Amino acid sequence: WTRTAAPASFPQILGHVSPFLPGKSFREQQCEKYNSYNFTDLEGNHLEWVPKYAGVSPRDRCKLFCRARGRSEFKVFEAKVIDGTLCGPETLSICVHGQCIKAGCDHVVGSSKKLDKCGVCGGNGSTCRKISGSLNRSKYGYNDIVTIPAGATNIDIKQRSHRGLRHDGNYLALKTLEGKYLLNGDFAISAMEQDILIKGTILKYSGSMTTLERLQSFRQLPEPLTVQLLTIASEVFPPKVKYTFFIPKDVPFSKQKGKEKKSVNVIRPMLTSQWVLGDWSECSKTCGSGWQRRTVDCRDVEGQTSSACNRSLKPEDIRPCGDTPCPLWRLGPWSPCSQTCGAGVRTRGASCIDYTGA
Repeated sequence: WTRTAAPASFPQILGHVSPFLPGKSFREQQCEKYNSYNFTDLEGNHLEWVPKYAGVSPRDRCKLFCRARGRSEFKVFEAKVIDGTLCGPETLSICVHGQCIKAGCDHVVGSSKKLDKCGVCGGNGSTCRKISGSLNRSKYGYNDIVTIPAGATNIDIKQRSHRGLRHDGNYLALKTLEGKYLLNGDFAISAMEQDILIKGTILKYSGSMTTLERLQSFRQLPEPLTVQLLTIASEVFPPKVKYTFFIPKDVPFSKQKGKEKKSVNVIRPMLTSQWVLGDWSECSKTCGSGWQRRTVDCRDVEGQTSSACNRSLKPEDIRPCGDTPCPLWRLGPWSPCSQTCGAGVRTRGASCIDYTGA
């Protein structure tokens, strides 16, 4: 990172280039350091740590939140990440002294230089082309939507549920070209918002508990991925899937077989009813990942219950919550046996560690 004019609170900051390893983000490296600390779950399985972004409040983006791979357990290992760490997967801002400050794609603190839609720093968007499409038919099981080539940027896949039903039996799925599922494989559905880590690049998944299921990534995709629709309902509702992404002009691309349905612009009458929102409830859990709920009612201009609101625009009435990780057991090595022959005992230390490490 380059030294430049910075905010008044950081007058002497000299940023640095993050020591990336191939295919790993700087934050990922910091979480992996704790793999050697012998954290285990209640069954004694060793936990591996990856960065956690989903559910972390903006004010805590410069803390080292790490999640156990393949699990919901998470922990704050450090109150501050190392200076120069990106604040998140969707931003160029960096963490300095535990605070998120503006930086450009040219690695200059305070710079306004941005990546264009092609992923080129300071570019004008002329080196790539936009790919878009949709899927509105499916059958039971996994249905291919599109294979996104390596190098694609600004990926946005949306699956809008049928008539506002939260579980209409259609769910996005994601797999590698080798057939390994990264999301919703083996007919197992992930309800929670999560980050899908692919060689240092993050794909953000909204979770299936929403009426607008979504997969997004702003950085270049390091390898090709196939997006699918998993249909499991006994009564198959027609899916509403739309996708867009950008690829370099010299990268070949062909869509899946089948014609894409073109959208039609329709002028709709203005509605006099609107969605009225209640306050969010307390989090359902005091530690770990929980849920908050609120009322979302359609009311007319007189405050009476109405059915005239646009259901496709209905705000969410449930969201994940929880900033404080639950304690974990930290186990020490087994001692030698107390006897050289006959019956003896072996012991080991077991400490309950909270998110501060105490």
